[in-house]
Amino acid sequence: MKTEIDFRQVPFEYALCLNDQCPKADSCLRRLCVQSMPAEKECWNIVSPKRLADLKGDCPFFRSNRKVRYAKGCINMLDCLPYNKRKATINHLMACFGQRTYYRVRKGERLLSPDEQQTVLDIIKQHYADTTSEFDAYIEDYAW
Repeated sequence: MKTEIDFRQVPFEYALCLNDQCPKADSCLRRLCVQSMPAEKECWNIVSPKRLADLKGDCPFFRSNRKVRYAKGCINMLDCLPYNKRKATINHLMACFGQRTYYRVRKGERLLSPDEQQTVLDIIKQHYADTTSEFDAYIEDYAW
């Protein structure tokens, strides 16, 4: 089954791959984006063919075409914490992500990757081990 990618979803200046000979070409997001690129697209970034020719073994540019589960927002999770634990938890999250990014993550303006979700859960467990709440919402998308 061939994966179709909506090219409008591809991030601006996302590097594409033109290597048809790659053994992982059928499952590489960078290669599949090339196949769904509209004909009127005039300018785009590519992974250097010279760099690809020098590769031995696994390609560092490979991106799987499997969608991952991103978390969106953590307001409900933080509201479930006892008041006396919430401030320390928030301070720890701000130290981890930075203040501006923390607020964007909290409101759901910035999605959390699976690794970042685990970081948030670890921080919350470190400050308050009894939480079982989940993130506000989840979204399936490519790991660009």
